Amino acid sequence: PQPHHHHHDYGGFASLPTDVLISILCRSPASDHKSLSHACKAFRATIDSDAYKGERASSGWAEVSTHLLSGEELYDEHYPNGPEDVSLSDCDVGEDATEEQRDIALLFKKARKKNEEIRDFGYYSDLGQLDQDYGYCDITVNVQVDDKCCGYITLVLLPRGTNHNYPFHDATDAHSGEMQSVGWTLCDSVGRLKVRSIKDAELISGEAGKGGFLLIKAVRISEAYHQMDCTNIVTEAVRLALSDPKLEGKWTMVTAISDYEVYMTKEEVECQRKSRSDRVNATEKERTKQRFWECALLDTKTLLRMGFRQIPETVSEKQSPYWLFALPSFLKDPIKSFEEVDRAPLIESPDLPPQAVGVDGELLEIVKEKSNSMRQIQDMVNSINFELDEEKQTNSDEFSGLEQQIAETRILIDAGKPSHVSDRTWRQMVAGVERSEEILTINRAAIEENIRIRRDRIRNMIDTKMPDLVEEFKAQVTALVRKGGSIRKSFAIHCCSRLRITQFIDFLIDMVPPEERAQALCSLDACGITPLHCVVLGTPEVRERDEYIDFVERLLGMGADTNVKSARGVTPIGQYRGTMSGRFDFCNVFGMRSGDEPAGWRPFHRKMEGLLRPSQGETDADVEAKCAALDNDLDPDESGDDEEEDAWMDGEDENGDDGIMEVDEENDGSNDRDDEDE
Repeated sequence: PQPHHHHHDYGGFASLPTDVLISILCRSPASDHKSLSHACKAFRATIDSDAYKGERASSGWAEVSTHLLSGEELYDEHYPNGPEDVSLSDCDVGEDATEEQRDIALLFKKARKKNEEIRDFGYYSDLGQLDQDYGYCDITVNVQVDDKCCGYITLVLLPRGTNHNYPFHDATDAHSGEMQSVGWTLCDSVGRLKVRSIKDAELISGEAGKGGFLLIKAVRISEAYHQMDCTNIVTEAVRLALSDPKLEGKWTMVTAISDYEVYMTKEEVECQRKSRSDRVNATEKERTKQRFWECALLDTKTLLRMGFRQIPETVSEKQSPYWLFALPSFLKDPIKSFEEVDRAPLIESPDLPPQAVGVDGELLEIVKEKSNSMRQIQDMVNSINFELDEEKQTNSDEFSGLEQQIAETRILIDAGKPSHVSDRTWRQMVAGVERSEEILTINRAAIEENIRIRRDRIRNMIDTKMPDLVEEFKAQVTALVRKGGSIRKSFAIHCCSRLRITQFIDFLIDMVPPEERAQALCSLDACGITPLHCVVLGTPEVRERDEYIDFVERLLGMGADTNVKSARGVTPIGQYRGTMSGRFDFCNVFGMRSGDEPAGWRPFHRKMEGLLRPSQGETDADVEAKCAALDNDLDPDESGDDEEEDAWMDGEDENGDDGIMEVDEENDGSNDRDDEDE
């Protein structure tokens, strides 16, 4: 209920105890606060106290309002002294101008420059700060409680338009890391929705996949108004901000990630920062961690009170931030009570095993360390081989051209000196050919020596370094297993699969008791994925396609199950599709080709789809994860390419040589395998 705005006589209450006085005064309208503060010191002290603000907030009597700052207001905040580097010139004022006239002229000149920067250069708009390249707006909304400014809310609005031609991922990348994570998770490269739960909530199909995309970036409101974890003020303030008349019709979907800082006090935030160091004891760390998640959960329930809904597809690990969304229609319903949303269960990830600790933790660290070392050696071998193959082709072309020129000249010389050529010119011609032959021989020898050195380096890695690393790995793993370490409980197979270390995987499986092997190959780890999911987490490069397929086939041969769902509801085929979609989105955003044309990946894609297809059928999440860049380009009736593709999948290219078909390859920077933990 809203308080009645009329005058009250509070003069007889000044001598009451503070708590009683607070309970009485908190019912007074904000318009009376100024006169009450002037009435007596007791009233002023009461109204200015945090206890009074907290009571106003929790009892529902506090009056909340918001104000969306225009571009001009933001400009004034950023430049309180006006535009910089503005001075008067001789043509602005006359020589006999007074000091007052000069001051007025300077003010007018600053005002003109301010208007130019706001309007002409387009840095600011009615919604706040405007990006010139992608047209997104950084919006700031001030929050007032009882007519006093007590905080702010920041939003980001991306104008996707209605024709699906807005460079959505380019814009999210340009804005911030958080915006990039949100944008790439929920939408494709032009802003269309990828998430089924949001699509299902649309009143009109496709409405949330076009138009304005809004992100709640931060909410910061004075601690006095959320004492005892009261969510009333934050709930009402954010709801008012999203319903601001300036934003009406400007957005079709808003999303937010639960933020612990909304409800944490400054002292708690400082404790959270300090808890990352080793100087804080375990008990204090655990208490701080518990408070961290309590505050994140409070922010989630605040959003639920407004009408937001959870995004199930983003649920993965335990105690990961909650992702929520709302459509404009959601905000038309009344704000829910805290008790109502508190009773409603949140979607949580399935119960996952704990992180490996003790001997199992030591075992996992050994597998990580040795797998990363082996991965680095393999990558170096692959890289050198790739460079040598390219150089061999390049040098062959160059030498062929030079040899042909020399041979043609040598034929002329062998035919004898023509009569019209002088002796001197003839001698120079013969000497030049001999010099060219000598230089060609020297260059060829130098290149062959360089190639020999690098080939020897590869042989040394393969014949010495890799076997030594394998033996060292086996010895350390065996010692830890004898101490009680478990290959299954340490998730060593998951880690090895993530980096595709074939030299280790057979040994690790042999170290697992036969009755545990199926579980070791098919169970979820602490991150909610199986070894098969781990293999396809990494983004393959063209020259590594065989390696991925071989490792998947190896796991399947050992008994890995393609039907097991991850914590996010995808089987390995859905994980693979998400990885490949991300690859093509990345290349589209940064204008990269580098062998990533869909046609160049079709044989690999067909093979992986066939290997990973779940026998019990795909999940909804698997279907949603389909890679449009590959599936839309796939045409089984194309006879021209099928023969070539089938030859590649049989391990033989069109020339009858082993290996994959040639595709130009450049490093796109998107490979995420380097030194990553599973």
